[in-house]
Amino acid sequence: MRHGKISNVYSVLLNAYGPQGWWPVYSLRQTEGRDERGYSDKPPGKLSPLSRFEIAAGAVLTQNTSWFNVEKTIDTLSRSGLLDPVKILDVPQSELAASIRQSGYYNQKARKLKILAAFLLDGEYLQDGKFPDRDALLGLWGIGKETADSILLYAYGVPFFVVDTYTKRIFNRLGVLTGDEEYDEIAEKFSSCFKSDAAVLQEYHALIVRHAKEQCRKKPECNGCVLRESCLLNLQNNPSSKNF
Repeated sequence: MRHGKISNVYSVLLNAYGPQGWWPVYSLRQTEGRDERGYSDKPPGKLSPLSRFEIAAGAVLTQNTSWFNVEKTIDTLSRSGLLDPVKILDVPQSELAASIRQSGYYNQKARKLKILAAFLLDGEYLQDGKFPDRDALLGLWGIGKETADSILLYAYGVPFFVVDTYTKRIFNRLGVLTGDEEYDEIAEKFSSCFKSDAAVLQEYHALIVRHAKEQCRKKPECNGCVLRESCLLNLQNNPSSKNF
């Protein structure tokens, strides 16, 4: 895997799309430079315990569903007064599941949210200056590497790159990945390329998601793709195209 290409792709995507303002925090919408959906037009500042928990909860809720559904779910939780770890622990699991129905797999996710809330409160990980150990997060039921790294990167600013299906799809098509790499191997390559700069890793992941949704879909929309000249799909049909 070539670090130069990883860096170049980041520059190309950032130039094409601009900063993404990710992770959106619903509870901070229309405050501190954030829009009506909670996206920020500037680097995120200091997060409150509840905002930090919202990001962690969102990382669970987004499993196997779209962010559109997560936004609706977080809105429901907020309106119900349940966007709070203490209240999530107090509410019956069946009631919590009903409140997050729009996110799908709601019974499982209700259990996951309760486990996560207890873990974060017991360890005082919602307070400033503390963050959970990755292995401890991975030891929780229902928390895999992508979810754990999303929590650490976006809620705590810990420089773990989030590897998702979009990352694998784009960089397989660019010839940067072969498809045989393990999650941690891919994550380390991206993290080391940017010297574990959490802000850049946050932005890169968000840009990858944006590009995969708009252009590099399962059935790719190649017209207008800013990475087209380096994509293997294009190079196969147009050998004269140049790589990065």
